[in-house]
Amino acid sequence: MTPATLQRPIVAPVPSFGVVDVDLHGHTLALPYFYRPGTGGPAVLFVHGLGGCKENFHAALQNPALADCTLASFDAPGTGLACFEPDARLDVSALADLSHQVAERLLPGPYFLVGASMGGLITLLQLRRYGVGRVQGLVSLEGNLLAEDCMFSRRVIAHPLARFAASVFDEMRLDLERSTWVGDRVIAQHMAVNVDVRAYHAYSFETVAESDSGRLLDELLALPIPRLFVYGHANRTLSYLPRLRASAVALAEIPDAAHFMFYDNPLATFRAVGDFVHAHAAQPEA
Repeated sequence: MTPATLQRPIVAPVPSFGVVDVDLHGHTLALPYFYRPGTGGPAVLFVHGLGGCKENFHAALQNPALADCTLASFDAPGTGLACFEPDARLDVSALADLSHQVAERLLPGPYFLVGASMGGLITLLQLRRYGVGRVQGLVSLEGNLLAEDCMFSRRVIAHPLARFAASVFDEMRLDLERSTWVGDRVIAQHMAVNVDVRAYHAYSFETVAESDSGRLLDELLALPIPRLFVYGHANRTLSYLPRLRASAVALAEIPDAAHFMFYDNPLATFRAVGDFVHAHAAQPEA
């Protein structure tokens, strides 16, 4: 191997970590976040899914395709380092409100939304509730669109919280630990240390209801902004992919990856994101 072929770290500003206070239903919620200022590239807000946290997107900070981008993500209540507030009426619509508020605080200019799994649903609900506004484009990393996407949340809603917390949550986590996919096993570890069971339970009900409605796919297709749907090679049989291919939505298949592609193949996943946001970023005025 010659020196020219060695991989070197990207040169980019170091991310900062902090807490942003947002208001919801009369409660002030403290949401930990990371923020990495860019060097002229577009801004991106990453939104994690069920059982995830902001750390799901740390590999984006190291990807050359995003080296010049402003990057941000936050922990939803009850995940990562964010506390769950039982009285705050937290559901996925509430998370859409929080995502909008975080963007208003951290990203004052145009930005792209990137949502993973349930995070894809959150971003669609954010656009439904607040309109496109400053959002330049949307990337869905296998975000919820139809009933078939509720592989985790549908297992939750059949159980009251007490039973779910006593046994079902751990059963789901152990199933992921036994998976052959790296991403599944990493998410299982996040569930063990980064997830409040009450949050996992609370967020699942609206996730299933929205996915079963059939409304989300139509909303994605109708959005007046550039869109990219990213899926793992293992899930190339998703029923709605032909409809997306026949639309203006761009598609990217990630090799050697399943649902949690940002862990299975982070290099290809964030390269796809970086290529998309650079292709569709508005050019600054002269």
